[in-house]
Amino acid sequence: MDNLQLDAEVAADDTTGFSRLGYEKRRPTWDDTDMAHVAGKTVVVTGSTAGLGRAAAEELARLGAHVVVMGRDRARTEAAAREIQEAGGNGAVEAVTCDLASLASVRATAAELLERFPRIDVLVNNAGGMQDERLLSVDGVELTWATNMVGPYLLTELLLDRIVASAPSRIIEMTSGGAYSQRIDLGDLTGANEVFDPKAVYSRTKRAQIIVTEERAAQLADAGVVCHVTHPGWASTPGLLESASMDSFVRRFGDVLRTAAQGADTAVWLASADEPARSSGQFWHDRRPRETHRTEATRETPEERSALIATLRRVTGLDR
Repeated sequence: MDNLQLDAEVAADDTTGFSRLGYEKRRPTWDDTDMAHVAGKTVVVTGSTAGLGRAAAEELARLGAHVVVMGRDRARTEAAAREIQEAGGNGAVEAVTCDLASLASVRATAAELLERFPRIDVLVNNAGGMQDERLLSVDGVELTWATNMVGPYLLTELLLDRIVASAPSRIIEMTSGGAYSQRIDLGDLTGANEVFDPKAVYSRTKRAQIIVTEERAAQLADAGVVCHVTHPGWASTPGLLESASMDSFVRRFGDVLRTAAQGADTAVWLASADEPARSSGQFWHDRRPRETHRTEATRETPEERSALIATLRRVTGLDR
């Protein structure tokens, strides 16, 4: 059986394809030799004190990248950077504090990054979460949207000139298979939806990440910047294990969840390998591009795509 046939067989069933089982079946077919090309490049990883982001930062540091660890809590972020540096034997690991749910914090962090780092070769927007109830950020934005989409969108836009100046460079978003279950709906972001469904809201933010990646890829097509989004599969992370809304999922699939390192693998590969630099605007899982919709029910209109970008620019103040 060749690699494409194996991948198709694994992908036919989500319980296999998204779980540890799918990773273990696909992993022996992969070639990691060109991932060392990330050595010396500056890679910013948001939400990298634990879970997928921590695993990605650890592997990127091991590959020799200049890794910027980003988290909300200063002490925890600095400790994570020290631990990654000591474990990887790589002195180029630094810490930057940012609360992505606060627009003021994002603006301050962007200014700090621009001051400290003359190059930003890769930005990995990994930070995210799912709230079990409707909460608002300090800016009055629904908190899941604020953390998963609004803050990262603002951060990326504020760093964009530096990323373009560092070309060839990359922007990577960490999404979720939940995007397959939802179409874009800005009601949760604008407060129009009165009924709060944690999993649906989370999945809509992940659908939004795919749209933004595709739109940004088109915008930067001639700028030497590639934009990709990746689904990590079903990975065991603190966010998943501590979510009341995902308790039944963990009980059902807990014995086949991926490790954080397995879930982060494709994000690391997208940040480092040669193949991802040859395309842009794609949705990846286990190092292969995947479909972004499984049914027409989730497919958005051009007007909805434009409305998403316009709303993000308005909420972040980028339209002023």
